[in-house]
Amino acid sequence: MARTERDLRTEAVRRRLAGESPGVIARSLGRSTRWVQKWVGRHQAGDVGWAEGQKRGPKIAANRTPAELERQVLAVRQRLAANPWAQVGADAVAWELEKVGVVPPPRRTTERILARGGTTGRRGGGRRASKGVPYPAVRAEQPGELVEADLVGPRHLGGGVRFYALNAIDLASHRCGIEIVEQISDEQVASALVALWDRLGLPDRQQFDNGGPFVAPKGLGLVVRVCLHQGVTPRFVPPSEPWRNGTVEHFNDTFDKRFFRQERFASLTHLRERARDFEAFHNANHRYRATNGNTPDQSAPEHQPRKPRQLAELPQAWPDTGKIEFVRFIRSDQKLRLLGRVIPMPDTVVYEYVTAVLDLATPSSDGNLLVLRAGEIVTTANITIGGR
Repeated sequence: MARTERDLRTEAVRRRLAGESPGVIARSLGRSTRWVQKWVGRHQAGDVGWAEGQKRGPKIAANRTPAELERQVLAVRQRLAANPWAQVGADAVAWELEKVGVVPPPRRTTERILARGGTTGRRGGGRRASKGVPYPAVRAEQPGELVEADLVGPRHLGGGVRFYALNAIDLASHRCGIEIVEQISDEQVASALVALWDRLGLPDRQQFDNGGPFVAPKGLGLVVRVCLHQGVTPRFVPPSEPWRNGTVEHFNDTFDKRFFRQERFASLTHLRERARDFEAFHNANHRYRATNGNTPDQSAPEHQPRKPRQLAELPQAWPDTGKIEFVRFIRSDQKLRLLGRVIPMPDTVVYEYVTAVLDLATPSSDGNLLVLRAGEIVTTANITIGGR
């Protein structure tokens, strides 16, 4: 049977009092000479409980959070969790405490209180690790500079009613928009995009992935044409890299878990009404570290969005001006694959990202595709689009 620390201390003192040297005792017990002398000294001090040891550190932590504040933190977290639309993390708890005049503990302290109470935050997806290669991301510091959009679906209501959600989010303010469509036809998605712009405002750039109907393998369609007629630059992230559209991808998860899977909807009309309610709730209540803890509505109080023209007001032909941006990764074959074309690339850009800019204002006979790396042109090519 293994001996306890108390047993070892008692034996060391007994053997020392019998005349055995501290060094021999220490070696036989697997301890140091100093350890033996320490417990002999404790015994000789006359303390009845000498062999039990003593607790180290102060009996009361000087910086311990008051019990009442811990109770308030847990109560606020419980109240937030009762609303499936609400955020429940340390930042949201701190904001709720401040609203009632309570000074919240530091963020890390709040997280520890929640962990001790068994009420840690809702699990979210981790950030995708970078390839380690510089990526030509667009900096969005002001509302309206860049909006990300993505389609979620198909999803189904009771009875097998199918729908898709076109979600959009402004990268600077994190204001979101949700439009429900029954099909992902060019016309329905383009109309939904205009409806989103009517609430969010026309952005300088609208970022998409490479799925239909945003872009087809061999050409560009109505969605891109609508962007260009509205003075918006469509921007496409690299294929198979959805995390480059990460902000709207994160919002898609919020839409799915906090909204769609929390309720039952009697019809598409009911779903659309509740989606607008959730959109308003998100923009008024959700807080993000990227916006310094402000809600989307607080992040852009003075922003005056540009209003779009309706779909019926836009010309049917392609415009004579405008730019379309494609971010692509060049692999070892030195090929840029774009809209059904294969464009040879110099070896200086192998294993790097480039931005291919299709400039409609440049005559196709002169070459209207500019391929840039770090803002410098590395090659040009001729690519025409329908109706040009």
